[in-house]
Amino acid sequence: MNRQLYPDIKEDMFISMAYVILDHAHGKVTLSRAGHDAPIIFDHATGGAAPVKPPGMVLGIDSGSVFDRITGDFALTLNQGDCLLLYTDGVTEALDANGDEFGPERMIESVRASAPEGAPAIISRLIDELRNFVGVQPQNDDITLIAIRKT
Repeated sequence: MNRQLYPDIKEDMFISMAYVILDHAHGKVTLSRAGHDAPIIFDHATGGAAPVKPPGMVLGIDSGSVFDRITGDFALTLNQGDCLLLYTDGVTEALDANGDEFGPERMIESVRASAPEGAPAIISRLIDELRNFVGVQPQNDDITLIAIRKT
């Protein structure tokens, strides 16, 4: 995809993407991100939540030599009760009436607090917290959330 986009990308364009391959039977996850925000992993055993930061660069800004060297698959294991959250930057960059961003810290804390209840709870809490944070302030970016829990 990077090589196909490269000839058409202009200097002011930015395209990110991520993919995830789930092996539910073995609790294995393979992910790759090309400039996309780092997914958040919730570790059920410790109760902690943190970004998973596999290396990667945005699509189309390099013909392939640097992109191929930097961007690659990253493997992790999900144990029972662990959760993985993928999201777009419209979540962390959502603005309130003062122009303040929702930010990654609020999102991580929301995941940590809600993940023990499961994937639907993560989505519900984040949506509620985002709505309360932004109020009636119009948003300029999409807001997408995908939560996965290992059962």
